[in-house]
Amino acid sequence: MKVFVTGANGMLGSAITRSLLAKGYEVKCLIKPGTENENLKGLNIQEVYGDLLDTNLLEAEISGSDAVVNVAASTQIYPRKSDFIWKINFECVQKLATICENLGIKRFIQIGTANSFPEGSKENPGNESGIFNANRFGMDYIDSKYAAQKYLLDLYVTKRFPVIIINPTYMIGPYDSIPTSGKMLQAFALGKLPGYTAGGKSFVCSLDVAAAVANAITGGSEGQCYIAAGENLTYREFFKCAAEVLNVPFRLKKIPGFLVNSLGFFASILARITGKKPQLSFGMAKISGVGQYYSNAKIVKELNMPQTPAKQAIQLCLDWFRKNKYI
Repeated sequence: MKVFVTGANGMLGSAITRSLLAKGYEVKCLIKPGTENENLKGLNIQEVYGDLLDTNLLEAEISGSDAVVNVAASTQIYPRKSDFIWKINFECVQKLATICENLGIKRFIQIGTANSFPEGSKENPGNESGIFNANRFGMDYIDSKYAAQKYLLDLYVTKRFPVIIINPTYMIGPYDSIPTSGKMLQAFALGKLPGYTAGGKSFVCSLDVAAAVANAITGGSEGQCYIAAGENLTYREFFKCAAEVLNVPFRLKKIPGFLVNSLGFFASILARITGKKPQLSFGMAKISGVGQYYSNAKIVKELNMPQTPAKQAIQLCLDWFRKNKYI
């Protein structure tokens, strides 16, 4: 069985590629020219260099595949509003789905975001039955990912398009070469994190998400979303775990919400003036104070997703950072 993977050289994409290979699939990887592809070196894959906007190339390269996994996305959260985000996260998904429909692809797996569903508390975590409300953050990344999800699910209803959507929470793990979600762990390890905020997240190991995606090639139910959640921790709990892994004292202090929001607000104004991306934007500040907790019951039951403890995921991430001289 042949699987085409977009965004294959990122943290999640490279983990998915490895999971697919481990299950015996032939894998063709789309890599954007000019991006780092060290994560894929030595793997028995076919590499294709091209842009997600190039529909002619996509049609030619996807032809002959049985399944497509769309990992590629713009995860940009500053500026909060951007036509480019919508072009990559929504318009490209529409075009990719049309190509796959015309080619008779048997399974289309879209990587979404857990933010397409309302977060919950630790006692009552969010699940797939909730109605989208994260538009309150005013972030095109979240809104565009939800719009793509809605489009694909509507396509399933109207045309039985064979889509499954995997909605990861906050991923931690190896191969984070930019780094992306591991950036705050990197900052903590280097002693550059000023403190923690009142919120928290569901921290999931990226390798677990990748395993669930590989299982979704033949498993799961079409027209369904699966929240790939992990351990629900406050930021204090998360960084205490990181301190234990690093074998260092936990000395971080909580930063008051009003101060975080003020810093984010003024940093965003300064960024508009200077044209330089802020370390903390207003959007990031607002989200950092929210406890974003989710349940993984559905994906564990239907796609057999592993459940790696957050502490182990932190260890995997930091080990990879050390090996590759990020810390």
